[in-house]
Amino acid sequence: MRIIDLVKMCRYEDVEKELKAHYDDFPKEKRKFRKLWSKLSTMTIKNVIDEEWYLYVFAGRDEFDEEDEEIYYDAGAYQKGDEMLCSLGATPHEEFLQYLVDENTLKKFAPESILAHALWELTAYSFEEKFD
Repeated sequence: MRIIDLVKMCRYEDVEKELKAHYDDFPKEKRKFRKLWSKLSTMTIKNVIDEEWYLYVFAGRDEFDEEDEEIYYDAGAYQKGDEMLCSLGATPHEEFLQYLVDENTLKKFAPESILAHALWELTAYSFEEKFD
């Protein structure tokens, strides 16, 4: 399953609930996330990527602070057989939509939650695709 498939099967309102539940700063960026969702949900893939990239989502605790009970989330990308994990922050949106979703991620998280964490990471630097 690709990210574009998750976007097509999920309602934005359900993804927004996940964003609100996990990210305190979400309300400040609410309009920008809705605009991004609108763009992603209507985007047509014109340039197919040559390589297979996989989206992962991870949930864990701070291993260096045993008293910290807060769960943190991370989303990123990797290529099969490569140990390097990559940020989603500078990923062009058209490429992002073509990423396959890691099987473990599909088993552990609801589609709306996967999208919420992925969108949060995708916008880590900016809501814009071009960086100078």
